[in-house]
Amino acid sequence: MESKDVSAEGRTERKKKETRQKIVNVALDLFQRQGFGNTTMEQIAEETDIARKTLYNHFSVKEAIVDEYVKGISRQGAHETLETLRSLPNTRLRLQYTFDKLYEWVEINPEIIGISLGYRLKNMYQGAGYSGGGSQSLIEEIIRLGRQAGEIRQDIPAKLLVKQLDTLRMTVVLDWLNDTSGLELRKEMAKLVDLFLTGAMAREDGSN
Repeated sequence: MESKDVSAEGRTERKKKETRQKIVNVALDLFQRQGFGNTTMEQIAEETDIARKTLYNHFSVKEAIVDEYVKGISRQGAHETLETLRSLPNTRLRLQYTFDKLYEWVEINPEIIGISLGYRLKNMYQGAGYSGGGSQSLIEEIIRLGRQAGEIRQDIPAKLLVKQLDTLRMTVVLDWLNDTSGLELRKEMAKLVDLFLTGAMAREDGSN
């Protein structure tokens, strides 16, 4: 492929990303001003100044736009958290710090999180798989560092450990969404960290 072809391909991809980000920005503004339920895909296309076909080429439903926004927040949070995470002395502190940072934003955005999580669960049910975005990459790094330090078992595939933590996290968030006034999300995540690292068996000293 000639250099001019590569350059043209790069411009095309950049344009697609710019359009996609513009859609997300416009849609989130509409959701905040008039509500998610009152906003249509047609309105999003009109406000973005693109054809409806172009919008649907990027996002099939408005829930997908919300999920893209949440993934962007997650990636940004992961980037900001990574260096501090690596400086912490053990796996427990890394998990606690990471979850505390990630779920601080989640706690003040329950509606957006509910829409995003519902969309992901629907896709998983339909066999589309699951992508945890930036938060999943952080967990992968925590598992890697924990194994390197001898704190996490080597006989269980890292992919399975990450998947188990993702499942536990999703369960906690779903419970919290059903009772946001009765549960404190970050405290529940701290319990999850303890369960993941020490298991459900009673401790020898009799403590809970």
